[in-house]
Amino acid sequence: MSPFTRIRRVHSLAVPYALNALEPRELHRFERHLARCAACAAEVRELAAGTERLGRATARPAPDALRERVLRDVRTTAQERLPAGPSPRRTPTPAVRRPLLLATAGTAAIALVGAVLLGVQLHRTQDRLDAERARAQSIGEVLAAPDARTSTDRDERGRGISAVAAPGLHRAVVTVSGLGAPPEGRVRQLWVMADQGAAPRSAGLLHGEQPVVVTGLASGSRALAVTDEPEGGSARPTTTPLVQLALTSDVFG
Repeated sequence: MSPFTRIRRVHSLAVPYALNALEPRELHRFERHLARCAACAAEVRELAAGTERLGRATARPAPDALRERVLRDVRTTAQERLPAGPSPRRTPTPAVRRPLLLATAGTAAIALVGAVLLGVQLHRTQDRLDAERARAQSIGEVLAAPDARTSTDRDERGRGISAVAAPGLHRAVVTVSGLGAPPEGRVRQLWVMADQGAAPRSAGLLHGEQPVVVTGLASGSRALAVTDEPEGGSARPTTTPLVQLALTSDVFG
């Protein structure tokens, strides 16, 4: 890896750092870099301010480390080099040696399958890690946006929904609180409610109280709502919203 690539990679850790999403080794590395990099220090201050806004709106701490589970998979995956087997021989093999050779061949086949499965697992783990990086980056961009605005609503039962919206990015970071776990066989689904007569648009499934990035918000986006839906989600809301939050006209048109 070239020095330029290493430096660029360190700079890219600013957003995960602000969201508390770095593993200990990367955290130590970035904090050493942060002490001598004015640009990263300024970016972290902006992101920290945005995270504080989100925390105040939801009365929750900043999001937990986004990559902990994925990184644990990588750290605990054994990656051992396979011992070299005996070289093939063309001379006739005595019958008494056939069981040993068959066992060796079987072991090699199992090891080969294991190596293939390990490669698939690591590839999938990397895909998940990349997705979490992208999600953290998107959250950070919204929180640090100069036009970011916070709004929240809570009902008499303490169930709440909050959003930090960035009109210039047409995005919002949405969190919910106080909803509890959905009933068995059900999921929580987030919707963007549009002008009267327009169909609601799914913004994805909720996973506990993790932040969700909603994209494509523009003129006509009037509210955010959360409903209980069958496992896998629905094309349209099928139940009354549990919580909803109006998007004021001065935010998205």
